[in-house]
Amino acid sequence: MMRTSTFFTLIVLVPAICLMSGCGSKNNPAGIDNKAANEMAEAQAEEPETNEPDAGSKGKPLGVKSGIIEYTYSGDKTGKSTQYFDDYGVKSAVYAEIVQQGEESKGWSLTLGEDQYMWDLNSSQGMKAKNPMAKKMMELSGGDILKYMADMYEQMGMTQSGTENFQGKECTVFKGDMGKVLIWKGIMMKMEMNLGTIVSSQEVTSIKTNVPVAAKYFRIPDNITFNEIPGF
Repeated sequence: MMRTSTFFTLIVLVPAICLMSGCGSKNNPAGIDNKAANEMAEAQAEEPETNEPDAGSKGKPLGVKSGIIEYTYSGDKTGKSTQYFDDYGVKSAVYAEIVQQGEESKGWSLTLGEDQYMWDLNSSQGMKAKNPMAKKMMELSGGDILKYMADMYEQMGMTQSGTENFQGKECTVFKGDMGKVLIWKGIMMKMEMNLGTIVSSQEVTSIKTNVPVAAKYFRIPDNITFNEIPGF
């Protein structure tokens, strides 16, 4: 079973739309296997990125309509993940392979609005929860979303500190004694955290935006039994 603490940490620090946690299945969403998922991601050609403004109306948590993002992790946990999102982040699916304290976990997280489904690849049991952060962000417009994120990071001891270019994107920087986070259009591009003995890093290695993302990534698997857990 996946370490819940590991994936709840990722929920907060991955794209602002919130992502991971876990418990499992031997199959990926709607029967997708990871090799096929990667092949599909590589085959999809990225459409030219438009000068689309940040999400300017309610119901658009991210500033781009769709995308496929690959991350790597280092420090107290190592590994990689791939995020698929559509409808400006209202729908998001993440596959992750993480090693922490010598224990490897592989699993999926599916976010549909404020509902989040989480499972790994070694069990027929999963978890379902309401994500109030996702709900809140869907109620806000673009400028308010940035303010909400700034408030969230301020509670973590970080302040907004200008911009920085990363992977060709002009990112808003939040930093403080505990680390630094780079955000682009609501997407977490890079994170460096230092919490005493815990040092953790996560960064985008590949990002494709405004590309078609297959609907099968956003289907709730019918071979998993999901147990309700309290919202976080």
